Amino acid sequence: MGKLQIIGRLARVAASAVTPMALDEATKIINNQLDKRKHYIKVPDVTSLPLDEAAKVLEQYEFNYALVKLPADIKYADNDSNTVLRILPKGGTTVDPTTFVKVYYADVDTIEKSNTLFKDMVDQKIDKQEKHRQIVRNVANKSKQVAADVGNKITPRKKNSDK
Repeated sequence: MGKLQIIGRLARVAASAVTPMALDEATKIINNQLDKRKHYIKVPDVTSLPLDEAAKVLEQYEFNYALVKLPADIKYADNDSNTVLRILPKGGTTVDPTTFVKVYYADVDTIEKSNTLFKDMVDQKIDKQEKHRQIVRNVANKSKQVAADVGNKITPRKKNSDK
């Protein structure tokens, strides 16, 4: 007997074990949830919009919202200032119209600090690579020196066949 046949038999047994009362209760719960969510709306995706445009869109949908300035971070270095970087709940999510929306953005100062952090990270990476190259050069030079020293010590001496 294959796996699918076993699963089919188990499903039939489980379905016959469910009582009509349980099905009625489950149907009521589902219908209540659907009724509750009839008036839900989608959160508009305002990421990458300037703050003033994002505010207008959210006001059109009658959402209560707050602008939240993000702290400097490397990941914000390439973004434009005063644009929406992310929102919570995420755009496209279906929510109750009374849901409070947080709009995260970075101002000019945050972008400048983020660029500085990014440049510092790049400089640190370059310094680390240069230190690594220097270590490799030192090891290679030391290996050459050791090989030369060993070569000088084990150089065969000429036999004195003249004696």
